[in-house]
Amino acid sequence: MLHNSLDEFLKSISRNKSIMCLDMGEKRIGIAFSDRTQLIATAHSIYYRKNMSKDLGYLYRIFKENESCAIVVGLPYGIDEKKSEWCEMIIQFANKIIKRYKIDIYLQDESLSTAIATNTLKVTGVSITKSKKIDDKIAACIILQRVLDKMNEIRVKG
Repeated sequence: MLHNSLDEFLKSISRNKSIMCLDMGEKRIGIAFSDRTQLIATAHSIYYRKNMSKDLGYLYRIFKENESCAIVVGLPYGIDEKKSEWCEMIIQFANKIIKRYKIDIYLQDESLSTAIATNTLKVTGVSITKSKKIDDKIAACIILQRVLDKMNEIRVKG
C-alpha cells in the first residue's frame, strides 16, 4: 500500500525489521536501511539503473537480504510543494513495487537531501569527484533518518 500518512504507515509495518529507503534518480538510486530498532539510518549503496524489470528485481533482492518490512521513497516536491512530472514517475515506480511485491511504501518529502549530503561531504573533506559517487546513498540516509525521527516522536507520544 502507498502511504502519504506516517501514522497509517506506522500502523502497517513491523517494529523489529529494518526499513529500506530509496533516493530516486533517473540514472541512479541511492539506498539506505534502518537498523532493526528503526532508530538509525545507514547508507547502503548506489544502484545504477538498467531497466524496470532489473531495477525492481535488484531492489527486492536487497530488500529481502536486509530483512526489511517497508520502503520509504523520497519524493522531490518543488519549492511550491507541487508534484512535478518526475514526482509522478517516482509514484508510478513505487506503485509497481507495491503491485509486484505487496510492500508498504511511505512517500517522504526529500527536499534538499542531496544538497545537504553534498555539503556535508564537502565540509568533511570529501573530494567533489568522490562526493558525486556517494551523495545519492547519503541523501537516502538523510531522507530515512527524517522519517525515523518522526516515527519515534509518534511512538513516544502514543
